[in-house]
Amino acid sequence: MSPETRTAHPLYIARIRPVTVDAVTITFDDPDRVIGGSAGWYVIVRVMVEGEEHRRAFSLSSTPELAQPPAITVKRHPGGLVSRHLVERAREGDVVEVEPAVAGGFDVGISTGRRRTLYAFAAGSGIAPVVSIIRGVLALEEGSVVHLLYGNRTSGDSIFAGELATLASDHPGRLRVSRLFSGRGERIDHRAVDRFLTSRPPTTADVWYLVCGPPGMNRTVEARLRSLGTPDDRLLVERYQPPHRDGAPTPYDGALVRLEDHDHEGTAAAGDVLLDALGGPSSPLYYACRSGVCGTCRALLVTGDVDPGVPFALSEAEQGAGVVLTCVARPLSAEVVLRSLPD
Repeated sequence: MSPETRTAHPLYIARIRPVTVDAVTITFDDPDRVIGGSAGWYVIVRVMVEGEEHRRAFSLSSTPELAQPPAITVKRHPGGLVSRHLVERAREGDVVEVEPAVAGGFDVGISTGRRRTLYAFAAGSGIAPVVSIIRGVLALEEGSVVHLLYGNRTSGDSIFAGELATLASDHPGRLRVSRLFSGRGERIDHRAVDRFLTSRPPTTADVWYLVCGPPGMNRTVEARLRSLGTPDDRLLVERYQPPHRDGAPTPYDGALVRLEDHDHEGTAAAGDVLLDALGGPSSPLYYACRSGVCGTCRALLVTGDVDPGVPFALSEAEQGAGVVLTCVARPLSAEVVLRSLPD
């Protein structure tokens, strides 16, 4: 996908609301409703930091089905260039370029008349797309019930804690929230998943499972739910960052990386991913999250060897066919030749 196929709209920041000491909800003024989307979808935000453009994917924490203006909730992460900028330096009235919302791993299809039971597992800022969905389900699906298991380090780190309590009070019997705090030694592990599910049996035949949190939690919950026979089309996992990988192979320092269909090439410095070698923002390849999650920077490996990294957005079939995500793959040979893929 080339940069020209995506349009970023300059939107004013209408409101910045602190939600914890390390997180804010940023609401954009979108009078023409150019962002669109649905609950649980994500947007790509482009920000200038120290004169360089950076793009990041953020889940909508607003609920478009309820005509809410687009909003994202950003938690400041150590070493997170964009998250620190948005939490510490962004101001109301600033203009930020935002791309129209895209369906990721959390497209649940909220609609009136649906009757289902949703089990949601969230931790930290992973609550953002989950609360977007919960709001919409409670408002529009009168026959649906939601059970949420929500983990944080402490109660002070709990994003949307107040709103969740209000929603539970306003919809008695339809939203039940259970809290775990890692500061007390409580974690969302397979035992917590089992206790949570057995204490809250489903009330409908249609049962959905939503998982969004740190990589370790995601892997643990997803593995446990799959072991219990959860169907693939009812298990939705939203991922934000790849897990740490021990024993990753050493990249080839100075590899030539070529994008043959664009007659574009570059040299990989030590540790560079393929996207960096191709020029990052100046690359003909489109990119967004830079963490293997959104899948926009995929390309076909024509020749050469690469370490694929953790390509969350690729299916096993795509990986088997030689598709790589250039934002996480690194060269292992002196030359790597790629070909861009159509949308």
